Amino acid sequence: STDAGRPYFVMELVRGIPITTYCDRERLPLRQRLELFVPICRAVQHAHQKGIIHRDLKPSNILVTVSDGVALPKIIDFGIAKALHAADADQAGLTRGDQWIGTPAYMSPEQARPGSEDIDTRSDVYSLGALLYELVTGRTPLDGRGLLGGGMETLRQALLELEPTQPSVRLARLTPAEAELAARHRQTEPSKLRRQVAGDLDCIIMKCLAKDRGQRYATANGLAMDLERHLNDEVIL
Repeated sequence: STDAGRPYFVMELVRGIPITTYCDRERLPLRQRLELFVPICRAVQHAHQKGIIHRDLKPSNILVTVSDGVALPKIIDFGIAKALHAADADQAGLTRGDQWIGTPAYMSPEQARPGSEDIDTRSDVYSLGALLYELVTGRTPLDGRGLLGGGMETLRQALLELEPTQPSVRLARLTPAEAELAARHRQTEPSKLRRQVAGDLDCIIMKCLAKDRGQRYATANGLAMDLERHLNDEVIL
């Protein structure tokens, strides 16, 4: 605390860059991107076990630092996080039910519902799926900036009703120049990248992005475990 008795937090200074920027700059192949993503899921699971929902998982809030040549992802900015087990409703947070909480391109459908207070850990699972979609394809599931041009209500309806395109199909629909750039950032060729994504990764990502949260992974750890099965050439759940 200050000499005047004002309390403050001293927190770690994270010197890093957004995970999407890091992956593209280093031209990480798909496998290495997935391996970097798994500990992010574990970190989100840890927060959930402590009763905290982040509510704003996105590339700029997941920074990658390099220590002794090893890339370490770190989740930052719990500024709009929600406590799951507050002592009473007044302590659950200072945000109001009619406020938009989150970043449109990564926020879950339930976060877009007017006056919605019914947010649980599966909202973060959706955001993890949106981030994974971008790490795989170079695009977000829904074009948040493009939809924002139609106004807040258009954006709200899109989040609630518009189904994202499967990642492999999204890759197939890129222009030749876009497809070549996406593949080059992942040290492969466009056709090979589509084949790598089709199947298991399509299923894993689309499960995260289900509009009905009951169809998503129940936990961030469940998502991590399925990704590890995929990486180990095992059958995913």
